[in-house]
Amino acid sequence: MRCWLLATLLAGSALLALPAAALDVEKVVDRLREDPVLVEPESAVRIDEEAVRAAFQDLPVPTYALVVPQSEVDAEESGIDGALLRVVEALEDPRAVVVVVTDAGELQAGEGGASGVDASVLLDGIVQSRSEQEFNGQTLTDALLAFAAAVERHGDTGAERGIRGSNRQTVAVAGLVGIAVVAGGLLWARTQRRVSQQLPPAGDGSDSGAW
Repeated sequence: MRCWLLATLLAGSALLALPAAALDVEKVVDRLREDPVLVEPESAVRIDEEAVRAAFQDLPVPTYALVVPQSEVDAEESGIDGALLRVVEALEDPRAVVVVVTDAGELQAGEGGASGVDASVLLDGIVQSRSEQEFNGQTLTDALLAFAAAVERHGDTGAERGIRGSNRQTVAVAGLVGIAVVAGGLLWARTQRRVSQQLPPAGDGSDSGAW
């Protein structure tokens, strides 16, 4: 009996020691191409998906929201910035605007280089204006709707560029190179953008990434 109990404890310890799985970007992007708003089932925070989806679908440039467990982002080598970069690259659309959110309140936004908006700056302004609010599904929904409104105001440039053919590919490469160049800067900025905020009772009490 003791041997069986010891084996069970060891097996449980081994499972706990396994590193968390990083974001499955290929699977995520396949789903985002069908639906611009994706909240993974494992996420502890839920949003009004229908409201956000309706707002995103009316925008002049393709815009996506991805809500994932914090563990998936923590497993990324460069955190939420790395997750965002990989999703933007995989979408292969220079006009794409992407917001990545974790269920612990960490947010980041970026774009493919030809959207006509500075997605990270837009999101920063919205998050800062809501920094005194509790991070939960409703406040996150409101923030994403405000972000959609900001993209609508600034996205006409990307919509009017009419990227196609070889021009589209050239801009796509330029956009991805630009993202790669600033990725290191985003890692530093990530720590500067942290705003301490009390999580809902179900949270673990850790600081939010950008909320």
